Amino acid sequence: MPALGDLIETLTDSGLGEFLASFSPLHLRPLDWPPYRDRVPDRLRVLVDLFAFGAEIDARELPQELGWISVELPRAGVAIFDGRNLQLTAGLRLVPVAGRWLFCTPPGAGLSHYLGDDSIALMLRIQPKANATVLDLCSGSGLQALHCAGFARRITAVERNRDAVELARVNVTLNRLEEKIDVLQGDMFEPVDGRQFDLVVANPPLLPVPDGLPDLFIGHGGYDGMRACCRILEGLPTALSPSGRAHLIASCLADADNHYLRDLLATAAKTHHLDITATVVSMKEMGGADGYLEAMASAVAREIGQDPDRVLAAYREDMRQRRATHLSFLFLMARHGSGRVELVDMRTPTSQGVWHIG
Repeated sequence: MPALGDLIETLTDSGLGEFLASFSPLHLRPLDWPPYRDRVPDRLRVLVDLFAFGAEIDARELPQELGWISVELPRAGVAIFDGRNLQLTAGLRLVPVAGRWLFCTPPGAGLSHYLGDDSIALMLRIQPKANATVLDLCSGSGLQALHCAGFARRITAVERNRDAVELARVNVTLNRLEEKIDVLQGDMFEPVDGRQFDLVVANPPLLPVPDGLPDLFIGHGGYDGMRACCRILEGLPTALSPSGRAHLIASCLADADNHYLRDLLATAAKTHHLDITATVVSMKEMGGADGYLEAMASAVAREIGQDPDRVLAAYREDMRQRRATHLSFLFLMARHGSGRVELVDMRTPTSQGVWHIG
C-alpha cells in the first residue's frame, strides 16, 4: 500500500495542483474558492471537496489510485473515516506553497495550525545558505522548516502545542523530509539549549491582548503584541552562530509615529548586543473606519469564550491607558552587533495589504 509520502506525487499527477495553483499564493483564502469548484473536471471534484474545502466525501468516489488514503489519512491523524465517509479533521486543508504541500488551518478556519499571509510573507524573506543549520521557532504546521529544507543542511523546528507538533511531523513525512527536519515540542529555545544555529526563523504569537483577559493559548502576544518576539531577541545571543542571523515577524500596538516600537527595539538591541533592522510594511489605525479593532476583538472573544463587547471595551481601555493608537506590522532581521537599530518604513497610504505592499 502507498504511504503518506506518496500523496503529493499522486495528487500532482491527478491535476489537483493545477486547480490550487490558480489562486494567489500571497493571499491564502480557501473560503473564497468554492465558486470555482464547478470549473474543474468532474474527476477532480471529489479531491477539491476533500482537500481544498474540507468537505465530507464518499470514499467510494475517490479515484482508484487514491483509495488508500481512507486508511492512511486517519492513521496520520488528519482525517476521520467512518467506513464510508471521509473528511479532514476540523479546520484542516491541504495547501501547496512554493513546491511544498502541507496540512494546515487557513484564515477563517480557526487559529490552531494556522497558516496565512504572514506565514507566506516571512517565508519569502528567507533563503538559508547551503550547509546552514536552521532553528524554526513557533513552527506551527511547519511551513518555514519545509521551505528551509530546500536550502539548508539541517532544520530543527520547535513548537509548544502538542497537536501542532504532530501535524508538523505529518507534513515533514508528507514532503519526505524526515532526514533533514527534526520537530521538537517545547517552549522557545528550551529544547535546543546550548546549541547554535546559522539561521533562526520565527513566526511567534503576535496578537495584542489586553491584560486582564483570559489567556489565549494560540497567538497571545502580550498587551503590545511583542511579548514573544522580545523573548526570542533575548535568546538570540546564545542561539545564533557568530555570523548567524534571525528573521522574525511581529506586530506592535503603538503610537502613530512608532516611537514606542523604536524605544522597545533600541532597548532590546542594546541589552542583547544585537543589530536589528525593522521593516514596517503596514499600519492599521485602531478604531478606524475599516473596523480592524472590532474584528480583532471579535476573533479574540471567540477564542477565549468571552462577550465581544466586553473584549472590545478592554482593548479600548488598555489602548487609552497606554496611548496606543495604531498597530504596526513588521519584519525583523537581527545579528550579533553593537546595539544598532534601523527602522525602515515601507508603508504607503494606498496599500491594501497587511504583510505585503500592494
